[in-house]
Amino acid sequence: MGAKQEEHTEERRLAAEDAKYWAFISYSHQDVKVATTLQRSLETYRLPRKLVGSVTAEGVVPAVLKPVFRDRDELQAGADLKATVQQALQGSRFLIVVCTPAAAQSSWVDREIVEFKKLHGEAHVLALIADGEPNASRMSGREAEECFPPALRFALTPEGRSEGVALEPIAADLRQHGDGQRLATLKLIAGMVGVGVDELVQRDASRRARRMSLLALAAVAGMAVMSVLTWMAVQARDDAQRQHAQAEGLIEFMVGELRKKLEPVGRLDVLDSVGEKVLTHYAAQDEGRLDATSLGHRSRALHLVGEIRQLRGNLGDAMTAFERAADTTQALLARSPRDEQRIFDHAQSVYWVGTVARERGQIAAAEAAFRSYSDLAHGLVSLNPGKADWRLEVAYSATNLGIVLLDQGRAAQAIQALNEARDMQTALTSKQPELAFDLAHTHGWLSRAYAVLGQYDGAVAEQRTKQKLLAGMPDVAKNRQVQRSLQNALNEMARLELARGQIELAQQNALASSAQALAVVQSDSANLFWLSELCLARIGLASVQLALDRRAEARDLLKLARQDAEHLISIDSTRIDPKVYLRGAVLTLSARASDGDTTALVTELGDYIASVKQLSDGGVYMRPAHRLAQAKAQIELGRLLAARGELSPGQAQWRNVVESLSINETSADFDQLTVLARAQSALGETAKAQALVERIQASQYRHPDFADLVKTMSSGKGPKALTSTPRKPS
Repeated sequence: MGAKQEEHTEERRLAAEDAKYWAFISYSHQDVKVATTLQRSLETYRLPRKLVGSVTAEGVVPAVLKPVFRDRDELQAGADLKATVQQALQGSRFLIVVCTPAAAQSSWVDREIVEFKKLHGEAHVLALIADGEPNASRMSGREAEECFPPALRFALTPEGRSEGVALEPIAADLRQHGDGQRLATLKLIAGMVGVGVDELVQRDASRRARRMSLLALAAVAGMAVMSVLTWMAVQARDDAQRQHAQAEGLIEFMVGELRKKLEPVGRLDVLDSVGEKVLTHYAAQDEGRLDATSLGHRSRALHLVGEIRQLRGNLGDAMTAFERAADTTQALLARSPRDEQRIFDHAQSVYWVGTVARERGQIAAAEAAFRSYSDLAHGLVSLNPGKADWRLEVAYSATNLGIVLLDQGRAAQAIQALNEARDMQTALTSKQPELAFDLAHTHGWLSRAYAVLGQYDGAVAEQRTKQKLLAGMPDVAKNRQVQRSLQNALNEMARLELARGQIELAQQNALASSAQALAVVQSDSANLFWLSELCLARIGLASVQLALDRRAEARDLLKLARQDAEHLISIDSTRIDPKVYLRGAVLTLSARASDGDTTALVTELGDYIASVKQLSDGGVYMRPAHRLAQAKAQIELGRLLAARGELSPGQAQWRNVVESLSINETSADFDQLTVLARAQSALGETAKAQALVERIQASQYRHPDFADLVKTMSSGKGPKALTSTPRKPS
């Protein structure tokens, strides 16, 4: 400790010795109950023995924080602060402001803050949010919710008026969705004695656990004396209630604030341990005796555990966790159908059930879940139209509905839903910049929808907007979620540039995407969602290398992508994308890049096509991208078979493509049109193929695959151009 710091600490210690009160509680008389409870909590709290006597920046840590002054009189309009109040402010180390909309409107509270700041400066003013919303006065239409008095929101000018620079008070949050009473009180105490809140929470928890053990021993020893037994039972009951309240506060912190701090780091193992500890806590209790708050906390822990299972590729266990949470949140909602928190909690459960259903190819169930999620979100807005969080839920529901519509090839309807989400998120982001992350993802999905409609300029513009929003996020280099999203944008840009025939630009984006994906995966190899992005990036780069006729480089990338896909499939065989899209893309590109014996590839392609058919026949929904992956594999299998002289089996594969790809007269899915035209050309259906080629030529689509098709058809070789060993059709 330096000389200046020692001098500062000594000044604090001397000031503490001179102070009569540890704190002065300033509040509106509408909040007298909160203020009374706070005073009692502060004065009865005994600091942990190991901290008592230690010296901090606030002086020597005491055993108790008493007395605490609570003013009981109301200031009359135009009156000055009374002498007793002035003396109490002078003799108090800290000012604690009970912040509510009533306090924000109270001239009495505001004058007490101003006077305290004049006497002691800004540093020793603490805020306790009991109701309302901090800084709501900055939000159009929500000014009445403001809970911070003006003197809290602005520094004092030299003249002593609260008109200086705007402040961002750090406050303990008494509200149910904030810190809760126990944790909020501990935060105030930690600030007053100058110790870390985590240290105080841990020591307080250990002390209470020891106290419970001692109480239990004393109860056993005093069983012979009924009066002692009764007294101990009462004490044990009260301590148990306080212990329960503290545990609930800590659990809320773990699944709330702690999770928010850990998520950007991207470590699934740490997040997983948080969820497991919470579930272990509840598993040791009688579920029938859990109150609504405890059940709500348990459902949030189940959401966390389910999300980790999903990211690790275990969709079965993830769905089990989400369905358990949904059962709980639905039961709680049935008890209180107009309770906003209950509606919100159930909406989260429904969202996760829909997300896992989509990943498992259960598209009808996914759409039903997301429409239910939308109904719940709109219900929240109807109950509380002014709350930004509820409007954000409506935006999320619109985004997810747009995604599932896009899965079904309903791109125009998807754009309508996604535009609704984008408009709401844009309005909210202007006041909450951290929402730019969600807005960026909506632009990414809009890009995909425009690409399906063949509007590639629009698709590229949406991806660039996504990149700009993500690049403007704070701590971009450290936030793994933002890094992963930037990598995804690069991969999408590579795909779009390749579709436009801009191969060099596609290569630049694909190289950057692969390098960034590898860096993200290396930070947490257990995150299978990130691994699937790396696999996609390698497939995209391999496609570009083939377009540049760099077959050896493409083969090296495809070996790595094959390992990624096989690992993803081995972890969870119910996930559709690795089994259908990733595996199909790897095999198709491997066939194109091959320059040797293709016997093994013919077998693998045949097995893959049969497995996809089995899934489809079994009722698993195949998204357009899945059907296209299957069709491309059939094109390549037909080519390899024809090259070996097995033209009839090869033609059967091409015929399957023609029969399976349903193309209407207005379709703008040019990837699919190109594959269909290639199959028709291989079968000698030249007129049909030429009609499709003319439709594609009128668009912006200039993918190398289309260029190869045009070259093949202009050569006049027809189906022979698809084979490495030309033969006449049988």
